[in-house]
Amino acid sequence: MKRSLSGSIFAAAGFLAAGVFALLAPSPAQRAGGDDYLSAALRRDVEAFKTALRGERTTADNLDGRADTLWRWINAYSLTGGPVPVNATRSIGNAVRALNEWKRGGPAPPPAVLRDIDRFGYEFALKDEEPRALGKVTLKIDEPVAAGSWRTIEQTYAVGARPVKQGGTIMVARQLQSDAGRLQGSDPGADHYVSAKTSNPHVRLIETVTSWSGMHGGFRSPADLPSFKVAEGRLDPGDTVTVVYGDRSGGSKGWRQQSFESDQVLLPLYIDLDGSGNFLTPAWPGFRVAGGAASGVSVVAPSVVEPGEKFDVSIRWEDKIYNRATGGAPVAAVTVNGKQVRTLAAGEPALNVLEGLALDREGVFRYEVRSADGKIGGRSNPVWVRKNPPYRVFWGETHTHTAMAEGQGSLDGSYRYGRDDARLDFMGISEHDSWLDDAEWRAMQRAVERYTQPGRFIAFLGYEWSVPRAQGGHHNVFFRSSKSARVGKQIAPDLSSLYQGLRARYASRDVIAIPHAHQAGDWRRNDPDIENLVEIMSMHGTFEWFGNYYLRNGRQIGFIAASDDHRSKPGYSSVSASSASTPLQQFGGLAAVMAPEKTTDAIFDALKERRSYAVTSAQRILIDMEMNGAGMGKRIPFTTQRRIRARVMGTAPITEAAVVKNGEVVYVKRPSQTTLQSKSRVVIGFESSSEPFFRDNPRPYRLWKGELRVANAKLTSLRALNFDNLHREFASAAGNVVKFLTRTRGRADTLMLELAGASPATEIAIRLDEAEECCKAPIPIRPLMTIPGQTLTVKLGELAAGHVVKPTPFGSDPDKIVLQLIGEEQPLDYDFEFVDTGKATHGDYYYVRVEQLDGARAWSSPTWVGGEQPR
Repeated sequence: MKRSLSGSIFAAAGFLAAGVFALLAPSPAQRAGGDDYLSAALRRDVEAFKTALRGERTTADNLDGRADTLWRWINAYSLTGGPVPVNATRSIGNAVRALNEWKRGGPAPPPAVLRDIDRFGYEFALKDEEPRALGKVTLKIDEPVAAGSWRTIEQTYAVGARPVKQGGTIMVARQLQSDAGRLQGSDPGADHYVSAKTSNPHVRLIETVTSWSGMHGGFRSPADLPSFKVAEGRLDPGDTVTVVYGDRSGGSKGWRQQSFESDQVLLPLYIDLDGSGNFLTPAWPGFRVAGGAASGVSVVAPSVVEPGEKFDVSIRWEDKIYNRATGGAPVAAVTVNGKQVRTLAAGEPALNVLEGLALDREGVFRYEVRSADGKIGGRSNPVWVRKNPPYRVFWGETHTHTAMAEGQGSLDGSYRYGRDDARLDFMGISEHDSWLDDAEWRAMQRAVERYTQPGRFIAFLGYEWSVPRAQGGHHNVFFRSSKSARVGKQIAPDLSSLYQGLRARYASRDVIAIPHAHQAGDWRRNDPDIENLVEIMSMHGTFEWFGNYYLRNGRQIGFIAASDDHRSKPGYSSVSASSASTPLQQFGGLAAVMAPEKTTDAIFDALKERRSYAVTSAQRILIDMEMNGAGMGKRIPFTTQRRIRARVMGTAPITEAAVVKNGEVVYVKRPSQTTLQSKSRVVIGFESSSEPFFRDNPRPYRLWKGELRVANAKLTSLRALNFDNLHREFASAAGNVVKFLTRTRGRADTLMLELAGASPATEIAIRLDEAEECCKAPIPIRPLMTIPGQTLTVKLGELAAGHVVKPTPFGSDPDKIVLQLIGEEQPLDYDFEFVDTGKATHGDYYYVRVEQLDGARAWSSPTWVGGEQPR
């Protein structure tokens, strides 16, 4: 049904004031056929859209055509280089999904979806007709800004051709991933105070708040953002408004900067010209945040080399939260398996690449870097030296974001970080299609071509298809060719249409779709030619069950891990302070591939053929696994003779090596385990399940908070292992009492206690406080729960074999506390064989799982026996 003009959003917002009719009419230049960023056909559709907007608001009946026109208009405008509202492309995806549901007999499209079409139609009409309507934003700042420092920063909006009338407002928004102090405009003496001043003496600004959602507001629900309204007068072209972030004039300490480095931090300002509530998007400059003094070092070497082959080793000095350090590096020694090979002078770069190293004999080697004062040290990943190796192991990232979506940092900054800081062999930026426009896609294509250097670094073109769980769940899609076009949610709103869209455009060997558990992929559906891998770990949690759900449904998929980092830190992704209330609460993972060379085709083929495996915490654990001579990812003919051979080379002591058959552990060894001694190390792991047990997103994080007390022995030292969130998680000891707080989701966080005078009578009492689950992606079927407190006591006499499991169940969740005695001998390498003599059926699958003392885990891709190839 048509609506009257008075009921339209334009009338309600005051859009029909003098001049708006002219705004929505074609410009003389366009009518005359002058230069135009729109094709002739699209120009006709856009002008018809503008005319229609003057007459009636968007409804369910006209949404289809308007959404299509707006989608094409957004992408055409983006190619001009003008600022695209960050949520405009997302609004099209929401409209398409709502339309599909309505056409299938569901509810009518929500009013918010319809309003967005009108709102963005107005903004693009303004930018189309008056390119200078909005003014320019400039920054006054000394760069780089030190991470975590307190600063005062000024950002100025110079009014453009359109004045800011009385009632108009400037909103101070924020990037979602920043963990900088939350700005407030109400208390000049308090932290993080933001103020505004204008060059026009006849204008009075007042502080207010604006409720705002989306990329620069509240992600899941609206957040109140400080804003400054024109209470008296009018801001005319050329007038300025300067926003002072961390204004100290009233006694405020300033504004605390974010804790992590970034090449491009944005301070979004949105402009409401007339009090209508339509906040428009100008272009924003960015600034750089750098890390602090060196307090750690990471060392990365190639995983597989031949004897005598020349290679590089990367040494990265970093601050306490893994930012690349600023200032000079300390004097340090470089050793390999205990033999010194280099001395590093003071003041060398924080990122230092040692070139031309070689190892002349076969074996496993590890480089170590230690400062002269002994305070900073780090060990490399294992380097496996082999004659004529059948493959090399390359490390990559397949799930990472920038400021093009709800993240932070630039496209170039992300690739540079992945290549140089994380020392990745390959990566693909999987930006959310929700927020991608054609200009950003073109920039991604060019970046892939610019950064790909065969033999050094391989970039892949990709995106994240981002629909809710009910429509198929999130999938990262990558292409072999940089010339490919995305099939986004705006044209493929459900999983079947994604499969169809990709198959219609590409040969299956040239595209891969990788589901993950956050906004869970639908394990009931699978295109076996396109969907060859499953992501089972990221910063969201650890989800081994997710891979098994696919496998139990007969899917032939391999395993990888990734980060899902949102701060342009692919491949070496630590946790920010803001993660107390977000799902990104553990160090990011990596994908390993076994390929003959570092080229686009070789690595893409390895991914397609499941010659891959997953590791957590960016730990480059080596797994060489085969069954009856066939490597991981293969299906062998049916046989009852099943011999698995595995070689594991760790980055920390190996605490467990297991074989999993059809989702169940059938073999386990614990190489570091020992029996009770007077002087003992006890590792206590707090492990929660992330399994949902039905079609749902993963179970949320479980909070473990409380204390443990040691009786009948002396606690001499304490180490927290795998406590990734250094801002929020902690463990501290006072005498024989340890207080702790950590969160887990599908894995264990552990404490290692060193005890003197331990005996079978030594008692460890663990008190767990009542705790709330947190951080789950919507829309959950199972709501967040409160876990009651409990106390359990373990006597070391129960660890007769060096290992005991104490269940801490909550409903169907098989949470547990695992205690293990760790010996003096803690092997970094472990080889084993396992012959399965159990029941043998067609389609059985096997994979190897490894766990280290530091909590890092690795999973090989499966090998199948018999059964049919999926079709």
